[in-house]
Amino acid sequence: MKAKILFGCRIEDVEAKKRMEAYADIVELEKCTVQSLLENVPGCTALIVPYTSDVVVTKAVLDAGTELKLVGTTYGGTRQSIDDVYAIEKGLYVIHTGPTRPRPMAEYTLGLVLSSLLEIHNYHHHMNSDDPWPRFKYGRSRIVHQRRVGIIGFGLIGKGIKDLFSAFTDDIWVRSSHMSDAEAAELKVKKASLDEIFENCEIIILSGGHTDATTHLIGAEQFELMRERALFVNIARGKMVDEKAMAKAAAEKNIYLALDVFEEEPLSKDSPLRHRDNVLLTPHRANNPIEFE
Repeated sequence: MKAKILFGCRIEDVEAKKRMEAYADIVELEKCTVQSLLENVPGCTALIVPYTSDVVVTKAVLDAGTELKLVGTTYGGTRQSIDDVYAIEKGLYVIHTGPTRPRPMAEYTLGLVLSSLLEIHNYHHHMNSDDPWPRFKYGRSRIVHQRRVGIIGFGLIGKGIKDLFSAFTDDIWVRSSHMSDAEAAELKVKKASLDEIFENCEIIILSGGHTDATTHLIGAEQFELMRERALFVNIARGKMVDEKAMAKAAAEKNIYLALDVFEEEPLSKDSPLRHRDNVLLTPHRANNPIEFE
């Protein structure tokens, strides 16, 4: 008898779905809500949910899934969508895609940094819209080589970013509540506070996870500390940053932003972050390579 797997979303990859159907019966939901899971989880062996803004695999859902052996998420962590502690207490396997993410996220981050420092995206935009040859529009560009990089958050993704950027610079500062002095010395990075990174680093990368404690971790005070032409990159979570304060800083200061995530997604059409040469925007695609399948 085949296992029965409940997916809280549609499986877009047809070939992947066919491979799974050789071993399990697949049930897909149009919407992933607590109610839809409660209605469909009885009798299922496994439950997989996508990224959700709130916990949907609640204690009630886990209790309703009396035959569950495994719960998981396509997201890089479980606590965003799953009451993972309760699931483990019930003896379930709990899985996520985190270990596959460091390299794709690090390379995407590098792409955002290179495009911002070299104005690549801006040249492309102008050559396809208002200026056929904007060669001197932005003056001299910059390279990453030996620039000071600050990384905020040092989990799997933060460490992946550090490993990749170490090929360009040995001047890397890290803000982490978990890294010991011994680990910092071994990794050849400098431990620093949030404000120290914003005040001293030319490239600032937010890579930590979002919790209630990190909501608006970065606000007006930090953007005020940024030096001229410094770049702030967010590939973590939009709610970790006060977006209004960030947009105000981008309008008033000579700084750069490269953003893949936002407080509310999709980003509103009238957002003040749009249509600015000093802001590079992408639609939450930092972890979308074909190798991630």
